[in-house]
This record gives sequence, C-alpha cells and structure tokens, in this order.
Amino acid sequence: MASESETGDTGSGASRTVHPRKLYLSELRLALRNNAGAYGYSVMITGALAVLTATYKSPTAGQVFLFLLGAVLSFAVIELLATRGFTRPIDDSEATKVIALGSSLSLVSVAAAVGAALLGAMVLPKTPAWLVGGFLASLIYLLVSALEMSLARRIQEVRRQD
Repeated sequence: MASESETGDTGSGASRTVHPRKLYLSELRLALRNNAGAYGYSVMITGALAVLTATYKSPTAGQVFLFLLGAVLSFAVIELLATRGFTRPIDDSEATKVIALGSSLSLVSVAAAVGAALLGAMVLPKTPAWLVGGFLASLIYLLVSALEMSLARRIQEVRRQD
C-alpha cells in the first residue's frame, strides 16, 4: 500500500495531487517487494521440473505428485526448524532495499537448486528422483536464498555506514 507521502493523503480528509508516474513507481516497488520470493521460487521450481523432464522424459501423474510432495516437504522441514517446532512466528520485517538486493542475487539460489535436482536425477532411479528432486530443489533454494538475503543485509549495513 502506498504511504501518505506517495498518495498525498494527510489523514485529515484533504489530499494533494501526486504525479501518476511517482505513484506508479511506488506501486511497482510494492509489487516487486511482495512478489520477489515467489518469482524466484517459481523460476526455480519450473527449472527443476524441466531438468528432471529432460533427464527422464515425461513423468507419470504419480511422479508429478511425488515431485510436488518433495517440494512441499522441504518447506515443512525448513518452517519446522525456522519456527522452532511452529512455536515462533516468521518475521517478515526485512527492509525493502534488502529484499530488492537479495532478490537480484537469486540467480545463485535458482541455479544451485536446479543443479541439485539435476544431480539427484543423475544418481537416482527415475521414480525416487522425482520425489528427491522436488525436495532438494526447494531445500537448496530456501537455504541459498537465506544466504543471499544475509549478504544483501550486510551490504545494506555497509552502505548505511558510508
């Protein structure tokens, strides 16, 4: 949602006119912030599915569900650990600049995750590779994304000191 300074809403019922370009850029930043993680994950999971399909050709319906199960299980494992057994909330207060920078580094997490799925496909039989490929891809993506965000936060902290 746009801030008071971007919309011109002073809370008193009176508002000033905001240039449409400024408002659009504000909303574009908001859209990027809200979709950055999902976008990177979508690109990654599509790439992981593609490398498994390239390795094994078309999966059966059951193998597709194994892939989905693997991907979902990795999220459950990470959430279990990150929330200490689902007893703590997940903090989502990271600064927009950190999210933007961290997301711009996502080529590393996407490539690592797709590479993990490919590695699984190279060493496992077809059906287990679909389960493990989805699991590894999501797991590696989440773990490396956290490193990217940590790096982005450190960069932002250095910028503030200068």
